[in-house]
Amino acid sequence: MSDSKSKFIHINNTDIKQLDDDGKPLNGIRIYADDFDNGMKTILRFRNGFLDGDLFNNSGELVLQKPAVESEGHQEYWRKNKLHRDNGEPAVYSEGFKEKEWWENGVRIIK
Repeated sequence: MSDSKSKFIHINNTDIKQLDDDGKPLNGIRIYADDFDNGMKTILRFRNGFLDGDLFNNSGELVLQKPAVESEGHQEYWRKNKLHRDNGEPAVYSEGFKEKEWWENGVRIIK
């Protein structure tokens, strides 16, 4: 969807894994520099190579959804490379949190 504010819309609904220098799927937090001159940085969260901010307990139950993409005035919630947020909450916040987009399992929900 070309009118999305998502910074990584091009990987939504894909099986494209992000790999480290050794060719292994990324896990954990990475810092991405959007604009070196202005010091803009984006925090990215990965699980098994996919954008994914979900946190699980030892029993495999979802405990918390954290943004998988986070920068100043912008957040995106992802689950296994799909824009997604539970409980009818917006999955994308942009433009200083003024713009919102709702997504479920990689499909945009128009509200």
